[in-house]
Amino acid sequence: MTQSPRHHHILRKLLFTAVKILIAVAGLWYVIIHISWTDRAVLPAGMQLRNTTLTQPAVLPIARWRHAMPMVVFRHQRISVRLPSGRTLRGYADRSPLYFPPTLPIPLKFMAAHGHPVQIRRGLRYLLVHARPWPLLGAFLLLGLPFILTAWRWRMLMGVQGMHLTYRRCLELTFVGQFYSTFLPGTTSGDVVKIIYTGRVTGQKTRSAVTVLLDRMIGLIGLVLVGGIAAALQLALMHSGAGAAQSDPVLRNVLILTGGILAAAAVGSAVYLSDRMRRATGLEWLLDKLPLPEFVKHADRTLRAYRGHMGTIAAGLLISGLSQAVLPLAGFLAGRAFGMHAPLGCFMAYIPIAALAASLPIVPPQGIGVMDAILLHFFVTRGVDTASQAFALAQAIRFLPICWNMLGAYWVVRGRYGRPHAADLESLSLEPIAQNG
Repeated sequence: MTQSPRHHHILRKLLFTAVKILIAVAGLWYVIIHISWTDRAVLPAGMQLRNTTLTQPAVLPIARWRHAMPMVVFRHQRISVRLPSGRTLRGYADRSPLYFPPTLPIPLKFMAAHGHPVQIRRGLRYLLVHARPWPLLGAFLLLGLPFILTAWRWRMLMGVQGMHLTYRRCLELTFVGQFYSTFLPGTTSGDVVKIIYTGRVTGQKTRSAVTVLLDRMIGLIGLVLVGGIAAALQLALMHSGAGAAQSDPVLRNVLILTGGILAAAAVGSAVYLSDRMRRATGLEWLLDKLPLPEFVKHADRTLRAYRGHMGTIAAGLLISGLSQAVLPLAGFLAGRAFGMHAPLGCFMAYIPIAALAASLPIVPPQGIGVMDAILLHFFVTRGVDTASQAFALAQAIRFLPICWNMLGAYWVVRGRYGRPHAADLESLSLEPIAQNG
């Protein structure tokens, strides 16, 4: 007995959802084992406590503070010490043979004066309660700018196809699309909404789909471009200021990754838009021979209309770069609100890569688990910021844009843009070729 196509579709959907859940769980597990809700004290090796000397750094929880004196928790904590006799022991601090008290006050000024400064790693609770409000407010206000720039870029791309929506309508649809992206599965759901409603307004469904998808691709390329340029500039500053020995391997990897993506995008675009290259590579023959839906072939012809409007594409890339630079800039302000110390170039390089990974179709909604793990790895690897700070940063650049996305609810509640159904998207394939020329 053969299974129906509908049954196969349901199985694929369930498998895809299961993979997303597994990715989210794996990412969140990686984050949870590294972050701490409470403050922790990093006791350096060589520090003397109760006639013993620490042989390795110890990261211990802080129960409470008494002015500038943390009450460090030794209960159930494993430490390595050297006894006055010279014997080295490793075990639980509150058990035999060490018998440390459950908590021990350690005056910070006293230890610093004796050459053993205690590093304090603030927990997530402290970061959230004591975050500086003004940088967070600045980050929030800054995140409204991409809506303005994205609507402008999209309107330019539609003009090439002879679709002339007002800027107000483009901005309205941009907000509505972002609103649906927040609540519908996948980060591209808002694009589907924009395609459907733009097709209804203009009567040109295929061209609407092409402009929305092209706008999305240009936006992603702009995101990669921002990350690559930032990584290159930050590496150049580090080389000129402190020598090659101070170079950052994470930044080098970001530069290699973004360079590879941009090179592949440039080559792919050149092959796709050039008649000669399409014939030489066999792409033209392949598209003719494959049993593609007529809608796809029509979209191919529509997209190639941009060959004579490279100035528009270049302007779109410039606008995209400005728009995509806003998120890492806002992340920099949020990072400073949480006490992070990484330079601006690192925020400009790392956050675009995390945002790009969060936009992949296989990633859970809002990049849950993925964006958090990537930012934690990038910033903590540098050794100047903590896992709790990186996690707080991830939540800021995830939820602050959602506050702006909620503005789209204004038009949805008014009934102008109800949630579209699957039949609305399927109707795209019914558009006659002659309609778009």
